[in-house]
Amino acid sequence: MQILRWLSLGLASVIAGAINSVAGGGTLVSFPAAMAMGLPPVVANATNTVALVPGTLASAFAYRRELLADKRHLAALLFPSFAGGLLGALLVLAAPEKVFEAIVPWLVFGATLLILFKPRISKHLGAKGPPSRARVVAAGLGIFLMGVYGGYFGAGIGIITLAVLGLMMPLDIHTMN
Repeated sequence: MQILRWLSLGLASVIAGAINSVAGGGTLVSFPAAMAMGLPPVVANATNTVALVPGTLASAFAYRRELLADKRHLAALLFPSFAGGLLGALLVLAAPEKVFEAIVPWLVFGATLLILFKPRISKHLGAKGPPSRARVVAAGLGIFLMGVYGGYFGAGIGIITLAVLGLMMPLDIHTMN
């Protein structure tokens, strides 16, 4: 029976990886699968977050030209992202696991809604024209909050990042990615 559980978790991981490679949001599959296999919520979350690191590093390498093409915006958004991620990680470590268990269903629900409605939101609120200083500052705040979310709970973070950047900065999808 144990082998079936591991195979199921492996299949969920492959499906999540395929989803991430196409559109992002795969951890919304792998996180619940890990919990269904008996991992405590905080451990399932940490496992998912650590599992994303190789793909994130590979993406950063693959998109290095786009990253380096806009060094000014990258520099402006790097610190808020890092600071938010650190704060989110500290919050998940400091808060009781019961708080995490109570908040996570709402975070999954919110991330799912964002995935479903992002095209409509971006169409109506998407940034146009060159990014103004105010828009870069707003994007920095949005990226900080996204970092807090990602540091606390990583599922759907790629979609949330693209949504924040798409609303604040008129960048093409490759640059935002």
